[in-house]
Amino acid sequence: MRAVLSTLALLLACSTVPAGAQRLVFAFNTAEPYKVLDANGRPAGAYVDIMRELARRSQLVLQIEQAPLKRVLAMLENGSADISIGIKGGPERDAYLQFLDPPFAPSSRTVVLQRASDPRQLRHYDDLLPLRIGVVEGVNYFPRFDADLRLRRDAAPNVDSALRKLLAKRFDVLMINSLQAQSELRHLRYRDLIRTAAVSFEFGDPRRIAISRRSPVAQQQQRVLSQHLAAMVKDGTIARMLAKADAAAARGRQP
Repeated sequence: MRAVLSTLALLLACSTVPAGAQRLVFAFNTAEPYKVLDANGRPAGAYVDIMRELARRSQLVLQIEQAPLKRVLAMLENGSADISIGIKGGPERDAYLQFLDPPFAPSSRTVVLQRASDPRQLRHYDDLLPLRIGVVEGVNYFPRFDADLRLRRDAAPNVDSALRKLLAKRFDVLMINSLQAQSELRHLRYRDLIRTAAVSFEFGDPRRIAISRRSPVAQQQQRVLSQHLAAMVKDGTIARMLAKADAAAARGRQP
């Protein structure tokens, strides 16, 4: 019965989008806790729910294209994808990315992970200078860190690989979004082996939805998307979606 009701709800939601509606290509990469894959390997999580609701209200057909972050950025750069969420701007990206107004949530912190056996106490930014710092390829963290040429960085293709490199002592520390860190450290394989350092960084802009400057669809629909995004922020839709995901992550599972 539950499956039948879910199917009916999906059909009802889709019925509000007119036949022949314009397609909106969403470039998706996994990033816990808000961009995940469900038990069937399909994109899921609060950010996916936000994008689906935004497309529905805008009377657009959402097409999700799953790819690693580097490929997501390339798709936005060449205009083969229209929109994405959970990525940041930066000096190089500003040439091909715009961000819808308003922001949909406050900024999130960047934290530093280190091995539980590592006795070093990291309390200040400059404590990072002598260390081998793990980062995820293609991720922008915060302006001071991203532009600091004194730092020794080593990139991994994704968070799982970065955590394995940290445990293997390929990195001294790993920079990571605080929301991702909370999710990853609940996994039994990391819980007693990795800890969060005392230092953290609050820098960063509020979270926004990105659109491609080189996508005709995104440029044409920018005003409509912004209007409906503002309504979703105002009526609490986005806050409820994020709160549901946060509660599920706190229980140790994804929504």
